[in-house]
Amino acid sequence: MRYYLNDEVREDGTQVMHAARCQYVPNEENRTALGDFARCETALRHAREATEEVKPCRTCCTDCTD
Repeated sequence: MRYYLNDEVREDGTQVMHAARCQYVPNEENRTALGDFARCETALRHAREATEEVKPCRTCCTDCTD
């Protein structure tokens, strides 16, 4: 599965990670591709290497522990 990081920073200082299939995945201008990962948790670890304040989307990343 391909994962994306929303480039928009929320009021609480976090960014949201989405799976490609998510209905809330941002458009191309507002996201950064993280790559293809077999597990959500692996994608989340990769995203947190770039920025620590990443949260998994509550809609598409429900199998990911926060």
